[in-house]
Amino acid sequence: MEFSGAVAAAYAEHRRGYPLPVVDLLVDALGLRRDASVLDLGCGTGQLTVPLAGRYERVIGADPSPDMLALARSRSACAPVAWLLADDRDVTRLPMLAGLDAVTIAQAIHLLDRVPLFESLAARMTPRARVAIIANGCPLWLRDLPWSRVLNAYLGSWFGTAPASACGTDAESRGRYQTELAAAGFRTATEVSFDYRETHTVAGIVGNVRSALSPASVPTDPAFEAGLREAIGPGPFEEDVRVAILVAGR
Repeated sequence: MEFSGAVAAAYAEHRRGYPLPVVDLLVDALGLRRDASVLDLGCGTGQLTVPLAGRYERVIGADPSPDMLALARSRSACAPVAWLLADDRDVTRLPMLAGLDAVTIAQAIHLLDRVPLFESLAARMTPRARVAIIANGCPLWLRDLPWSRVLNAYLGSWFGTAPASACGTDAESRGRYQTELAAAGFRTATEVSFDYRETHTVAGIVGNVRSALSPASVPTDPAFEAGLREAIGPGPFEEDVRVAILVAGR
């Protein structure tokens, strides 16, 4: 998966952010002092990194996409964040990423090579180490809602295959992550959640779809958006979102 160009722009504009109570809940679950050093790995355009800034003495946002990081920087010029062009493999070799107290992974865990990552983190983090995996709801086209089912069917008809991956947001995947973290040495696990309601616009749904595609597969034919709008109707498109936060420590 490559996040660049129009895909990165759609991600910055249309992907969900994190309500303040979610950030408060995450900080409470991490249980770290303000002097902690925190890495937001796979930070994208900073949806979680920016609200975490100021909560801790050192916050780093790392992502392998230059376009995503450029957008993150532009939207957070005043936020005390160190932005870093890096992926999960860099955690094992960059000196500045040694001695971390916490690593957050929000909506990106399905893109990482988890087992070697968790093992490397266990070896390089401080004794108070925490790893937090955050699922901010599931993909819009996989909800058990009338408009979501129509959206899924439309995407299936356009691309030839209906999207089926929950991108690591499902309970079965979170259970697998917990097992892998425990095997790496993060044996104390806590899971907390927060529910909120979100109302989507048609433009927001279209943008969210575009943000989940590879740059080469983003439809440029105006018929794609026109057909999608016709299929799902004018809305409103309401959704109850559950944010699930898994925090594992030593």
